Amino acid sequence: MQVKSSGLRITLYDHAYETFAIQYLASTLKKHGFSTEVFFDCSMNKDYLDQDFFLTNVLSLLPDQLARGILDTNPDVVGFSILTVFYPEISKIMRCLKSRKPELIIIAGGPHCILAPSQILENPDIDFIFRGDADISLPMFLNELRSHSIEDIKTFSSERLPGVANMFDGKMIDRGFGPLLENLDEAPFPEKDAYYKKNPSLRLMYTASCSRGCIFTCTYCNSNTLRKIYKECNQNYFRVRSVENVMEELRYVKAKYKPKYIMFLDNLFASRKEWLRKFAEIYKRDINLPFFCETNPNVHTTETIDLLADAGCAIVQFGFQTPNENVRREILHRYETNARITELVKRAKERGIFVCIDHIANLPGETKEHLYEALDFYSGLRPDWINLGFLQYYPRAEIIDIALARKALAEENISSIYRGEGQTSFRLVSKSSLGMFYRTLPFRFFSAFKLPPGLGKRINKLIDSSATFSRLVSSFASVFIYASRIFFAFTDRRDFLVRHHIIRNLYVVRIILMEKYLKYAG
Repeated sequence: MQVKSSGLRITLYDHAYETFAIQYLASTLKKHGFSTEVFFDCSMNKDYLDQDFFLTNVLSLLPDQLARGILDTNPDVVGFSILTVFYPEISKIMRCLKSRKPELIIIAGGPHCILAPSQILENPDIDFIFRGDADISLPMFLNELRSHSIEDIKTFSSERLPGVANMFDGKMIDRGFGPLLENLDEAPFPEKDAYYKKNPSLRLMYTASCSRGCIFTCTYCNSNTLRKIYKECNQNYFRVRSVENVMEELRYVKAKYKPKYIMFLDNLFASRKEWLRKFAEIYKRDINLPFFCETNPNVHTTETIDLLADAGCAIVQFGFQTPNENVRREILHRYETNARITELVKRAKERGIFVCIDHIANLPGETKEHLYEALDFYSGLRPDWINLGFLQYYPRAEIIDIALARKALAEENISSIYRGEGQTSFRLVSKSSLGMFYRTLPFRFFSAFKLPPGLGKRINKLIDSSATFSRLVSSFASVFIYASRIFFAFTDRRDFLVRHHIIRNLYVVRIILMEKYLKYAG
């Protein structure tokens, strides 16, 4: 089968929050002259923040409904960016697409395709996968598709299709990893119009990225795995845009969309002090909107916290994961000290920044003593919020070997991880022997960092001593997570992130009800 040049239409699927990979690729393809649309799925079951909301399934489109919506765009090619946690759901959409339109060409990229290519290509509904950033390789592939048949393209060399893999005669044709866009300033600004048309509330908070990748070696993170892969290919996975290029984008969107807030979704925001110094000066002068950023304590000092505050940072999120320094070093390969995080949190709070701390529970070898240690530490640290999540295992992540060695993970579980079936809830579910204790953690953590220290300790002792109270707390864990976060978001003007999430989901309710029960009903 060959697609005529004049009729080549590409639809890129995205879901939940905005995905930079899809947004940048949409803009890149349009720049290259391809007819490109984005199908934005607002379903809650593909938004990890809403996984435990009791109406999630009701407020999610069915796979066949999504397939019908995608096919309404009349595509020749449909592309997906796949995260491991959502692969099972996305594969259902692919199956429905192929059932309705067998000649459709389905392509996929994203972390799961890079890290588990053979498992992905076991799926007969996927024609090609892209390993690595596709800014360069995707336009090359589509240009070949304009003039060659699918059968011919599947035999092409890596010079013609770098980073593209596919099945041919029952074997995987692996062409290595695609070339990275070394100068991020060369990328067009990300596509936003399709998202704002679908959910107008998104324009209130513009999401931007100043970099790609990360320099750190966290064992649980895809970025570390990808960094090592590209290092073997003599390519630098961590790249940073110039301050001038970032500001050009923000001036443009401030004039066009008039957002109230900016959300920087970098793995490692402002890793270089001189970059941040320049950013702070120009951002305050030209943009002057409250912003969110996520970063690593190891690249910051009280001086850089001051620069963030001066620029207008309203919320900073520090990756920290556990207060036990031995666990951080030996299990997570993180080397910040408790003294450093304490110093940074104190300075940020003094400067009026809302401080969030990430904590990962259910780490290999974790005991109740580790968690009690965390409760004591957070009671003294007093961050504004703790984002409590449970460890997720991703293909090729170093922590898999650590977990196997410590017997926190069994060999028979590995294949399910590579198929995307080994994921648990980010917020509540644990399969360890400490399951009940983990289900009380949201309330325990809240009591430790939000309530007066004496009261928090008494409540935690009550949970330990009363099985009835423990079961009660555990039963309402999901409700408590949402209710407490919402309440405090409306009592602290700085916490625009959660307020925006609430507004966004109110729009999502209307959108999904209209699509699921009217537009795509029957």
